Amino acid sequence: MLYVHSVFIFIFSVLYSILEIEIEGKDGGWAKNIPTVPCGLGILTNYHFIMNIIIILVVSYSTYILFQDIYIVIYYNILWFIIEDFCWFVLNPYFTLKKYTKEDIWWHSNQLWLYNIPLHNIISFVILLLIILLSQNIYLFYNIIFMSILTFIIVENSYLYHIWYLKTHNNKNDIKI
Repeated sequence: MLYVHSVFIFIFSVLYSILEIEIEGKDGGWAKNIPTVPCGLGILTNYHFIMNIIIILVVSYSTYILFQDIYIVIYYNILWFIIEDFCWFVLNPYFTLKKYTKEDIWWHSNQLWLYNIPLHNIISFVILLLIILLSQNIYLFYNIIFMSILTFIIVENSYLYHIWYLKTHNNKNDIKI
């Protein structure tokens, strides 16, 4: 059941990253050019605040109903946000894996990056490992490997989405693939 739910979480996170690409497009970063306002919590906009609440509710409810384990609920919430955020960059033809850098992502440029990875992703991964240790659930460790493989498949095939996106959005002259 864990792997079936993992596929659900993975597909949900990738589809949501594609939805955000549709909303934010080449402007990207924190809904810079969409009609939303700051919500009063740091750089979060109302759009991001509501989006995060929806995600936490859907992931938490679907996970708790299946497993009734708070460790697994927290695990899948963190994993969802890591995958969605990373896939947004990989699948967005205006960013891609090549531009997954501190210099190209202005809204993450003020934080520490280690080995070309934003610190928040490293901290999230460490929390996932702590959850595995605390829960003593070895299947969660195998699940990280499984989700990494799925993410690698997305990375390797992201160019197909780039081609489709640019063709359907009539942005052929914006960037070269």
